[in-house]
This record gives sequence, C-alpha cells and structure tokens, in this order.
Amino acid sequence: MPGIAMLFVLLFGGMQTSFAEPISDCTRPLVIRASETYSPFSIKDANGMAAGIDNQFIARVMRATGCEFQFVFMPWKRALYAIEHGDIDILPSASFTEERARYGLFSVPYRNDIFGFVVRKGDARRIKLSSLEDVVRQQLVIGYVRGAYRGEAFKTFSENPENAPYIADVSMAPHGTQLLMAKRIDLLLGLPAAYLAQAEALGFSGGVEEHPFILAKEPVRLMFSSKTISPQLARRLSNAITRETFTDSYHSLFGNQSVSTN
Repeated sequence: MPGIAMLFVLLFGGMQTSFAEPISDCTRPLVIRASETYSPFSIKDANGMAAGIDNQFIARVMRATGCEFQFVFMPWKRALYAIEHGDIDILPSASFTEERARYGLFSVPYRNDIFGFVVRKGDARRIKLSSLEDVVRQQLVIGYVRGAYRGEAFKTFSENPENAPYIADVSMAPHGTQLLMAKRIDLLLGLPAAYLAQAEALGFSGGVEEHPFILAKEPVRLMFSSKTISPQLARRLSNAITRETFTDSYHSLFGNQSVSTN
C-alpha cells in the first residue's frame, strides 16, 4: 500500500499526551491512532511510517481542514483506553456504540466494514453457517481481536456466558491467523479482506480462505476523544469527510466499501 509522509510518526510507549481541554481549532497537531498490521487499512511500512488506505484517506481529510497531525501505533484495546482518557485525539475505523458514546464523539461514516470469517483452506465448503448458533451446534471456536466491535449479533452472542467455550480473544490480528493455522481456532472473525492480506504477509496465503457467510455490514467512523476534541472541531472534520466521499479518488480508494453502498 502507498506510504504516507506525515509530520510525525511516533512509536507510542508509556508517554501520555494529557491535553488540558478540548480544542475547537487545530492549534496543535492532532494525534491519531494507527495499526501496524491492519492491512490494507493501516500498516507500518518498511520505513516505519503509517500507510494503508484508511490513513491515506485521513491524511486528505486533515489537510482539507488545515490540521497538522501525527500517527501513533498502538493495539486496539489500548487505543480505546487512550481515547477515553484523552491520551490521543482520534481513533479511526470505529463503530458507534452507546458505551463508546459516553466518552467519545463520532464523525459521519467514512467506509463500511463487512464482518465475516476466514477459515483454513478447504473449510469454507465443509463448515456450514447460517447463524452464530451453527458455531455452537458444530462445537467450533471463533477467534476475534480483543475489544473490537463485530456487530450486534456477535456482541449478543459473546455476552452469553454459555458461549464462552466457543470464543477465543486475541491481542492482535496476526496472532489470530497463527492460531487458525495451528488449529487452535476454527474461524477468525473480522474483515476477511484484511485477514487475507495479513495471511499473505505471514506466509499463509495458500492456507486460508474467506467463508461465504456474512455476519454484518457496519459503517465505521472517526472517533474523537471528548476530553480533547470539541463538538465544533468534530463537526468540521465530519464535514470534510462528507465532501471527500463525493470525489472519484475516494471511490477508487475504498471501492465496494464506500459509504455510498450503505
């Protein structure tokens, strides 16, 4: 994926930004979470820079609003904590939930997530799925990234304690692929296109395939920390997203995941 030249790309260690109050204008660089391994949406390139189609799109939005920015790499669950406590400003690829809305603001959607499964080669035909109840019936185990939202159906499924034996959470997506290939899990839940790209990077491209069952289609947004970003600035960035989604370059970037397919 194309690399993106940023003002700064930080490896997020133990430091905290601890901004004093919400800002209404871009008076300082905005701190945006990036993933190292979420291909094709967000990756760390060979030069240690944030790359991927989400980051490319976000860079366009920031420049359109005249905002300087910097990406920081961190795991998803830690990023949610950082948004809640004001240690970063923006979390991309976020689904709206009532729980998150208690401590964050949300932009308009900028693309769609299509949730489904990847399985080991040959299992797409063998494993028959029409609902998550089929997972229980067949005594299968689903792997998913800890803290990631995968739609209301899976949220309800995972909150039922009786389903605990059929769920295994992992810290990062590549670990899930490794567990799948080691036969520790049977299904890896998330965005199949992203997992297939990751499998190729890990050398497993011939060993996994997409299952035809689609669990959910979910619009994703930028999530802003309400401790650091004011509603006025959130609306300004949201308006820039809306304008960008009408461009040809946007549709070239996201294809069938464009918000126009909602």
